[in-house]
Amino acid sequence: MSDGFEFPINTGDPALDQQTLAQMEAQYQAAGMTMTATASPGGGFHVKVAPAGAAPAAAVPQPAAQAAPTQPAAQDWQAPQAPPGHQGWQGQAQGQPPAQQAGWGQHQQAGWQQPGAGQQAGWQQQQAAQPAWGQQPAYAAAGAAGYGGVAGPVAGIQPLGADRVKYLRKVYSLLAGACFVAIVCGWAAINVGPTVTWEGARGEAVEVPWLVSLMLESSTVFWATFAVLVGATFVASWVSKVRHVNVFALFAVGAIMGIQLAPMSFVAMYFAGLGDTLSANPIRDAGLMTMATFVGITAYVFVTRKDFSYLKAFLSIGFFVILVGCILTFVLDSEIFALAVATGGALLSAGFLLYVTSYIFRNSEMDDAVGDALAILVQLRNLFMFLLRIFMSSRN
Repeated sequence: MSDGFEFPINTGDPALDQQTLAQMEAQYQAAGMTMTATASPGGGFHVKVAPAGAAPAAAVPQPAAQAAPTQPAAQDWQAPQAPPGHQGWQGQAQGQPPAQQAGWGQHQQAGWQQPGAGQQAGWQQQQAAQPAWGQQPAYAAAGAAGYGGVAGPVAGIQPLGADRVKYLRKVYSLLAGACFVAIVCGWAAINVGPTVTWEGARGEAVEVPWLVSLMLESSTVFWATFAVLVGATFVASWVSKVRHVNVFALFAVGAIMGIQLAPMSFVAMYFAGLGDTLSANPIRDAGLMTMATFVGITAYVFVTRKDFSYLKAFLSIGFFVILVGCILTFVLDSEIFALAVATGGALLSAGFLLYVTSYIFRNSEMDDAVGDALAILVQLRNLFMFLLRIFMSSRN
């Protein structure tokens, strides 16, 4: 629009959206501007503000919000033009753009000044040598469909609603329980039960746990275990909304993950004991790196509330590339190629983890805590596996 501007409002909390909308409507009405709001398909509202052609003190009736099924979730920010007769609104060089957005309360965003008596709210410049509002290029809203916050040069960070906070606690509590089950079962597969004596790489006798030796001796058993893990994951996803059954299925997937990773973990420990691995303790280092990546991604999404849904296409393509690469590692038998595939797989898993975490914080319908916890668990397992392969690679 050539004589106005527009932006979305989507805090994730419908009540807070309505409150923010009402406060903005009063603010812009007092400034002599008209504001229209339409409901967005992904939640929240899409707001358009335009000069009313009257004096700032004149009150102009505002149309009620209407449903707009075809309204896009993200729009370009275009600079507004000064309304006729409004002397307080000058070019961006004087720092006098539209009225301050109401509804932020004590959480006022950096770069907005409190309005003085009879004066529009000012926008402090954060970049030097910016063009005037009339010549300002349009700003595209970051991310893809469903982007929340205020579009423009400075994106607002929306607070989490009480219901979403409660839901996130439930998701991460289930995730913590599933991770604990996976670790315990993996440890038990290596340290509990009878052992089988094998001849090591240097001719020494090695005591191998029975369950681990079974999977290492027979590729059929190993791949059957992996197939059981994949099947259990699909089943857990299907029953993720079935009460009580879903929690049992989630923990069962965690247990199978721990057992399925036990042979790889045992081999890493064995070669680390011989001093032939990149890390002196591959399991410890892979675990710490996985935890650091998980905490860092979660904290980043929590603080910024950014939408990473635009990564979906890239991650989908990357999945098939890494899948083919994993298959080729068995054909080429090259340590360098295997290490390259493991590095790419670790980056891909981190990308999936970022995508899933962003979805849970922003767009989840909050009706499938087990399903969301399962999605994170799968990516943590993949990330740990690829990092373990990197740390257990040969020094030579």
